[in-house]
Amino acid sequence: MSFDVASLIPPGDGVLPKWLLLVASMAYINGVQTFLNPSFARQVYNASGAQGTALQARCFAIWNLGSATVRTYAAYHIHNREVYHLCALTFVIAILHFSSEAIVYKTTKMSKLPGIVVPLIVASSSLTAMILQYGHYVA
Repeated sequence: MSFDVASLIPPGDGVLPKWLLLVASMAYINGVQTFLNPSFARQVYNASGAQGTALQARCFAIWNLGSATVRTYAAYHIHNREVYHLCALTFVIAILHFSSEAIVYKTTKMSKLPGIVVPLIVASSSLTAMILQYGHYVA
């Protein structure tokens, strides 16, 4: 019995489902990494003496795992309107969260890596792609 890695790739046309699976995979990795090493969350929320607790790190990990699950489902069910909307909302929530942490609560900085630069770029570009491609995937 052989295993075909290509069978894991979302079927269908376009790059968006594959991108969503990639982004979901990174969120799964981030979630597990944060569970195993809560100090990772402290690297993100690193400004003005912000001190993250193990509980906050686990909540951050759960958010990553939850959003990864929605994005994975969307990658394989890209034509389902409700799933498409839920997936897009995960990116909206991420943008609002990281932006508010930088601008309102000042627990992280835009200039300090790993910080929030990469999550904001990924979330905003993914949301933009989903908006632009909406008519192609959702009838």
